[in-house]
Amino acid sequence: MALQKTLSLLLLLLLTLLGLRLVKLFYGETPYEKFQRQHVDSEESGDTDLYCNTMMEKRGMTSGHCKDFNTFIHENIRTINNICKNPHIRCKRGTMNCHEGVVKVTDCKHTERYQPPTCNYQAWASTRRVVIACEDNPLVPVHLDS
Repeated sequence: MALQKTLSLLLLLLLTLLGLRLVKLFYGETPYEKFQRQHVDSEESGDTDLYCNTMMEKRGMTSGHCKDFNTFIHENIRTINNICKNPHIRCKRGTMNCHEGVVKVTDCKHTERYQPPTCNYQAWASTRRVVIACEDNPLVPVHLDS
């Protein structure tokens, strides 16, 4: 009985890893890598419009269209990952895999004065509450919910 349970867990782990590999092959990055590309910048504390204009283009969010709104979190990835250890709360889409924490951020809002390839953003830097959806084992951030 214990052997069957162990084999079942190993099969589940293998299928999970295969699924993550397929996501990476199809999209070129895992959801965790995409989250980091779109939302993590531990090097800077961007508080200027130039920061947003530069980062949005550098991180690939102005190709084909200007992403309307994006938040960059200015904490190290370990601090952000630790938010996933906070108690579960309900996400906007109704699932229960969200967690909240307070971090330094820069919010970038598209001003709509320009269209690709020259997107223009306005920056707001602050320390505020964020809600992050976390998945996998161990839990890692995959979506910024607020």
